[in-house]
Amino acid sequence: MTTHLRRPAPSTPLFSASFLAVLAAFTTPTAAAQDAATQLETVVVTASRSDTRLQDMPLHTTVLTQEDIRRSPAQTLDQLLRNVSGLLVPGSPAYTTDPTGHNIKFRGMDKKVLVLVDGVPALDPFYTTIQWFKVPLSAIERIEIVRGGGSSLWGNLAVGGVINVITRRPTSNSGEASMSIGSHGTKTVALSKNFVLSDALSLSLSADRFETDGYNNTPGRLRAAYWPGRGKSSATADNFRLGVNYQPLPDLGGFLRVGYHQQNERIGGYAFGENQQRSPDVQLGVTKRIDASSSVMATAYMQHVNFDKYNGAGCYAAATYACGASVSGAGASTAQQAGATLQYASSHDLLTYRERGGSVVYSSRWQSLLKELQVGLDYRYISGEDAQQSFRTPTAARPEALRVQRTNDGAGAQEFTGVFSQFKLRPLEPLEFTLGLRVDHFSSFAGRAVQTNYSNVANPVAAAPTGGAVPNSHKTAFDPSLSARYELTDDIDIRGSIYKAFRAPGLNNLYRSFGSSSISIANPLLAPETMVGKEIGLDWKLGSSAFGITVFEAEVKDMVATYGITSSTPVPDAVKNICGSGYAGVSNSACPGTVSFYSNGQDQKAWGVEIDGKWALSRDLSLSAYATRTQSHYTHTTTGDPVDTQLSLVPRLVTGASLAWRTTERWSQYADVRYNSSMTLSNLTAATPIRQGGYAVFNLGTTYRINERFEVAGALTNVFDKRYTDSSASNPQGISYAMPRAGRVSLHVHF
Repeated sequence: MTTHLRRPAPSTPLFSASFLAVLAAFTTPTAAAQDAATQLETVVVTASRSDTRLQDMPLHTTVLTQEDIRRSPAQTLDQLLRNVSGLLVPGSPAYTTDPTGHNIKFRGMDKKVLVLVDGVPALDPFYTTIQWFKVPLSAIERIEIVRGGGSSLWGNLAVGGVINVITRRPTSNSGEASMSIGSHGTKTVALSKNFVLSDALSLSLSADRFETDGYNNTPGRLRAAYWPGRGKSSATADNFRLGVNYQPLPDLGGFLRVGYHQQNERIGGYAFGENQQRSPDVQLGVTKRIDASSSVMATAYMQHVNFDKYNGAGCYAAATYACGASVSGAGASTAQQAGATLQYASSHDLLTYRERGGSVVYSSRWQSLLKELQVGLDYRYISGEDAQQSFRTPTAARPEALRVQRTNDGAGAQEFTGVFSQFKLRPLEPLEFTLGLRVDHFSSFAGRAVQTNYSNVANPVAAAPTGGAVPNSHKTAFDPSLSARYELTDDIDIRGSIYKAFRAPGLNNLYRSFGSSSISIANPLLAPETMVGKEIGLDWKLGSSAFGITVFEAEVKDMVATYGITSSTPVPDAVKNICGSGYAGVSNSACPGTVSFYSNGQDQKAWGVEIDGKWALSRDLSLSAYATRTQSHYTHTTTGDPVDTQLSLVPRLVTGASLAWRTTERWSQYADVRYNSSMTLSNLTAATPIRQGGYAVFNLGTTYRINERFEVAGALTNVFDKRYTDSSASNPQGISYAMPRAGRVSLHVHF
């Protein structure tokens, strides 16, 4: 690093059931082992909404197969994606960080990627963050990563790219069980069983559990002074799924998937640090083949989320220190550290939100100039409420942990309707064009934002509430795309694309105001962010090896940002509704002196080059490598941020490589490395920027197949225990370290 500067008890039934399944595998007959992973040449990319073969994709696309997933040392989906070129995924696993911040960067752009599971958004409907906990690795068949704007097919959020996770399907009366144990008290277990009841009907059942004691991500030498009461961020997650596939006729089939997912994170190990989520979901679909070349597919989905969220903290109850060692201050002295540690909550949110949606897609193929046509309709409705309480920091005189200071009530709904078409034309045998056209209409409505302040006494008294109903908004977006792919030779293809995409503001940006000593006020009239991008690339295949290079550029307009309200800035109506008509950046009875407001106040440009290669060096040895060079900066701001300066948390250079080899017929090894160049961690306006120097992280894995039923594996991540961060920090004590060295062993059983 350079600085230019009450955990829940483990749930034992699932572990016990897995152990019994392992024992049963010794005596239960099993189907033959599955064939080797499907070669990438035959993989179709469903994120194209046309089942395009991987080698025919006009955009830079990567597919992670089940074999890639099985041999990776990663234990969670977010950590698996760290080794994909163009993606910037935090080194702190998602289960150690606040769920409201679960986002990734794609091609130097933040919060602009659409993550899907089987074509359905895997997103928190309120915060528009990624629901990592819903997708255990054991449930995944493959992962499609399509870079570049995808709004012409998928609409909202598909700006930097689309990640589509394809879950596993039953193909035989088979079952699997796996268990692992590792560093930081981490344990996982997964059970799945398929039932092929007839040629027309099959079922699948699965259950997964993940639990960990976690680790303390704060700098050790600064914990006593700045982080009283802070400990390890622990977590548990459970997923239960039922799948039904039914094909009564050769040309008619359908599916139903029902899931229940829960997660409990205790961020920072605080007594008031729990973040609990409970979410049932349902997805169903029907496909009707009209004739040999055309079909119609209809899908519907829904989810419900209950999110009980605390932000915990701790402080020293020293009379001369009043309580609390501010992260931005000088920290607690040795004498102050002798005081008792008080645990408290800075805030508590109760959130409930719902999502439902569906799509209908007609697809047809021809042997003519027009090769393919897709026409579709998408619909998505989301609504949510957040009831937040902000609490005062305890003092030696008033040590109450939950003494309310302010409440904020925010709620609203959004509705998205999109109509799209996609045409594939081949005017010449080696040349194919893909034209996508989409119109989206989206509305934000039924919104409210209400704030109530409370007196600073032992038993707080509520003042009159401020705020109320907020305006509705309606927007329309037109997002075209045009791509071309030319087969220069049998082994070399040239491709290029130009596209437009958009990201609508989330419910949290529109309706959720929050804070205690400072307040962020939502803006119900935010406009969508828009992006225009282009890329050109070359793909070269040489036998069993492949090489690709892509040059891209993207310009984003009207990015959502915050700015501080002062006497010299205009005061929007939304701020006046909460803080009073006379508020001008000076504390009053309704608001503190520090108030920020969301606006479309930034434009961004990102461009760079991505290089990927795969080499099959022999039957038993393969190598993959990638390198990305990314420039990303603001071109215009109204928030005081500098332009033409590399953005924080975006390293200019990222490189990586992986090596897989088979020592014997049953024993295989895996190693990977990822290098990030130096980057800024703090705000670009910081007087003394905090920076992270360049670093490399190495991971190792080994797998031994005992027989057709049993497989054991071991993994070691961050082999050299590199202490680094790729998360934001405004000062040295605010640094949040990525995962330290961790090992694990696992057992995988087929039955």
